[in-house]
Amino acid sequence: MTAIRVLVVDDHRLVAESIARLLQDFSDLQVVGQASTGPEAISLARQLNPSVILMDIGMPGMDGVDATWTLTRQFPSIPVLMLTMFDHEAYVIESLRAGASGYLVKTAGADELVRAIRSVYEGKPVLHPQIASAALQRLATRGRLGAKDPFALTQREVQILQLTVGGLDALEISRRLVLSPHTVRNHLKSAYRKLGVHGKTEAAIHAFRQGIAKA
Repeated sequence: MTAIRVLVVDDHRLVAESIARLLQDFSDLQVVGQASTGPEAISLARQLNPSVILMDIGMPGMDGVDATWTLTRQFPSIPVLMLTMFDHEAYVIESLRAGASGYLVKTAGADELVRAIRSVYEGKPVLHPQIASAALQRLATRGRLGAKDPFALTQREVQILQLTVGGLDALEISRRLVLSPHTVRNHLKSAYRKLGVHGKTEAAIHAFRQGIAKA
């Protein structure tokens, strides 16, 4: 099995080293380097060719968003996963528009972090569940939800999207909303089709990137 090569970028060395030790417990992950600044991350990405870059935001000089902007343009095949203490929507929007493949807060557990790394490596976007839920809530009242918009999501579609992001499957949603599982799946398919996405996380990321989720 080919290991996922991870570059950890964080200006707090103790944090970076803790993350590196945590990831070394997983046989399919290999920490190939650590950087403490944006320029150093860019230089190491060129030297080490990592599979995934874990990126903090709050760094002196070139911050994580600016570094991500440069990285995703110089190395478009390397996904950048933001791992930060900041959960404010402005940071999420800026990061995703810079090209980040995912956004996770440092309160996430080890298993959630590892799943996120594996997901972005496989080309699947990642968004912290609470952040995704907030995006979908805004999606209900802004941007493409105008009454005359033929691609507008219905309130029911947004409601089901939110419950899906919250971790419920079609059967659980059907019981909560007193709908058939088939109806729930149809609403989800309709919502994804209107947004031009393939899943719940992509829908939330779409909302952020289009500015729909911004307050």
